[in-house]
Amino acid sequence: MVSMVFACTAAAQNGYSSNPATPDALVTTANDDVQPKIAPAPSGGQYISYFSGIGYDVYVMRVDETGHVVWTTLVEDHPSTMTSTVDYGMSSDSSGNTYLAYNALDPVSGLAQFRMSSVDSNGAIRWSTPLYTAADNCYACLGNGRCVVASDGFVWAAHGVGFDSSVTRVNPTTGAVVSTIYITEAGAKHLTSGLQPSTDGAVLVSTVRYTTTYSNKILRVCKINSDGTYAWGGAAGFAAASTGNIQTGNFPDFISDGAGGGYLSWYTTNPLNCRVQHVDGSTGAMTFGVDGVLVATSTTGTFGGTTATVNRTSPTIILGSDNRIYAFYKAYSASIGGYPWYGIGAQCFDSYGVAQWDAANGVMVEDYSPSSAGVVYDRTPGAAMQLGTGVGVSYVNYASAIVGNAIAARMNTDGTVAWKSSFASESTTKYRFVASPCSTGSILAWQANSGGSNDIFAGRINSDGIIGNPAAACIADITHDGEVNGADLAGLLAQWGSAGAADLNQDGSVDGQDLTIMLAAWGLCP
Repeated sequence: MVSMVFACTAAAQNGYSSNPATPDALVTTANDDVQPKIAPAPSGGQYISYFSGIGYDVYVMRVDETGHVVWTTLVEDHPSTMTSTVDYGMSSDSSGNTYLAYNALDPVSGLAQFRMSSVDSNGAIRWSTPLYTAADNCYACLGNGRCVVASDGFVWAAHGVGFDSSVTRVNPTTGAVVSTIYITEAGAKHLTSGLQPSTDGAVLVSTVRYTTTYSNKILRVCKINSDGTYAWGGAAGFAAASTGNIQTGNFPDFISDGAGGGYLSWYTTNPLNCRVQHVDGSTGAMTFGVDGVLVATSTTGTFGGTTATVNRTSPTIILGSDNRIYAFYKAYSASIGGYPWYGIGAQCFDSYGVAQWDAANGVMVEDYSPSSAGVVYDRTPGAAMQLGTGVGVSYVNYASAIVGNAIAARMNTDGTVAWKSSFASESTTKYRFVASPCSTGSILAWQANSGGSNDIFAGRINSDGIIGNPAAACIADITHDGEVNGADLAGLLAQWGSAGAADLNQDGSVDGQDLTIMLAAWGLCP
């Protein structure tokens, strides 16, 4: 049965905010609202999922292109005994259905369970399927949930099962399990890290592999065909690097390269530095070399005229429309003159893995500043994002532990910063940023805390640096050519009676009301 929830959520009534002091608060209950995920919804909108309530219940909401909440659905009502969370997965398909893969408890036995549910574009739960039920109530033994829609429309989920990983292919219409494959290796542990679609219905799965608690932890990638067989590398896959060590508890996801392969990013310990790797989906070859490429080869930086060791962590990457891979990361020193220094760095690689912006040092999105009370307490990267034909990153400048100014920056192709815009400056800590492209830039969602419970916020970052929604006339420009004209009218008429991009008032059908909106905006689009 569908559970539609409106009363207990504070939903944005004015759309995406243009005032950084008052960003859109999508979910503000008395309990913790945490771990947002985002995926495209029909008509230019977004799906945003999160945990909320006693027991961290699973919710998904649909927001329209302007940031107004269309509906909110309770997907899983957890018992109050669930007092902690693990990572989970959410994705959507071209038909407007969304899929969530998450931890739950079996309602009969009370045993820990990993489950997938699907919600349609109207907020109705289509099906809910247990993918794995533990032999005991070891909730913490299941985790790192991932979920993607494959090229053939089937949906896959991956998650940790103790010290192994389980990957399941599911029928998107019925929720029936088609096959389950385990990634396991004698004498080693493989914990789920990332999941992305490949070609012909296959998926790529990355795992963090190690043998003992203190042994090196290395990312590996394997490919699973639609029939459940391994395409190359067997269950253990191929190593993304031959050396280095991923920090304990870090399970980096990766992104698709759009051609069946993927780009991976992670940071190593001793030294703390970020690496990027590309895996060829056809062969499993790591095309950026046996260890990937460093975002910066130098281990030192200049901090106010002093040369010292620089640490680079928390990378976030995105594939640009120019087929170059862009990486953003935290760059900082441990202590100079008694204070750490913090910055946000960036690097760009061509399709061969060759650094384009100062291979030794990278470039600075936000230059190093010393930590001092009321000025710079910390700096943390958020999510990389598409901004029209360009790319950018979100990050937070902290003046104190609870005063964080969230900033979006767009990069020029030469590594300089095109612009910076504050989009959330109220006094909260901000983290767990996720991004999804929209017609004018990207939508960001994040978790924030002002000292009490956590809440979920969202914002719109346009490619020109302006935050919030564009002028109303542009909503009618469904072809996005800069003017409301005959091409838009033709598109509207072609979608008549449906719920396409021409559903300008978001009432579920393209009709005379949408035509009236378009005619009122004719010839305009500021």
